[in-house]
Amino acid sequence: MSRLYLDGTKIGYHLDELNKWLKGEFFPPIHIEIGPTSACNHKCFFCYVDYKKENVGYLKKGLYLKLIESCRNIGVKSVLLAGDGDPLVNKNTANAIELAGRIGLDIALNTNAVLLTPEISKCILPNLTWMRVSVMSSEPDCYAKLHGTHPSDFERLVENLTFAAKYKKEKNLKVTLGVQQVLIKENANTVAKLAKLTKEIGFDYYVLKPFHLHPDNAYDTPGDLHEKHKAVLKRAEKLSSENFKSIIRWNIFEDMGKRHYTRCIGLPFILQTAGDGHIYTCCPFYGNKEFSYGDLNEQSLEEILRSSRYRDVQKKVENEIDVNKCMSYCRHHNVNKFLWSFRTPPAHLNFI
Repeated sequence: MSRLYLDGTKIGYHLDELNKWLKGEFFPPIHIEIGPTSACNHKCFFCYVDYKKENVGYLKKGLYLKLIESCRNIGVKSVLLAGDGDPLVNKNTANAIELAGRIGLDIALNTNAVLLTPEISKCILPNLTWMRVSVMSSEPDCYAKLHGTHPSDFERLVENLTFAAKYKKEKNLKVTLGVQQVLIKENANTVAKLAKLTKEIGFDYYVLKPFHLHPDNAYDTPGDLHEKHKAVLKRAEKLSSENFKSIIRWNIFEDMGKRHYTRCIGLPFILQTAGDGHIYTCCPFYGNKEFSYGDLNEQSLEEILRSSRYRDVQKKVENEIDVNKCMSYCRHHNVNKFLWSFRTPPAHLNFI
């Protein structure tokens, strides 16, 4: 766990893609985040896609599996199943993860894990690179309030995570298991407790990240919570050991989502699909077809990536979108920071 890195970007290790990007040459995105469905079994009131009030979408089995194969065939290096709902609500997710394992595609899962039955764990854990579970509190009543569910879901969650950790150990699986908490005013005092519970369950890491504010959402939380509750966060951090990592994303908290770059230039490296089958520039534009590269129900992944619309939409975002009005801590933020410096190097570059 000493090599686990969650507080920045690893794009600097992908020199071939970076050089092609500088030259304006085509390359497949390094990473794709697939939303198998826009449906979720929880109703978190701080969810970053809470602004969406539209019909539920699902990737049908044939399309879902074809997309996984297409990612591998075109040269995508990693896939995260996440999106605008919980991936396990789509009953084809386990099949998709098994397929990715068979064809050698790096695949990961983000879930609230209430639907992660022992049977599903046995199916997916051998094929996952990592699994990250969203948990907002270690206290059943607080958990139920924040997740928009019943306290019994917390009991089911703990049972599911305990089984997953035990199964990983028994089978000596390589999958990395983690719990992620978003710091908001309603759960700030539970941070150390949740980190401790994560360690006791037998997971590999706990991570705390800032709240992502979408400009169209009503909910907000103070931006200085990491300072006001620093003692609690430090207690959580001290739980790190040889076999467990407790990570407070200090760099992101202190960054406060401020942008020293003036344009979004990182879109070619990361794609995001939503449950409606569209590939979007980024999650803040889910449902907005103006920022869709194309519809997977109508075109293949390669057709969309090779289309003129793929390039045109990226240029539109780069030239017309004011990044200072974008969602704080967006998925492309760290990539944009790196690329901005990479494309505009300082003087006397050879004096390293």
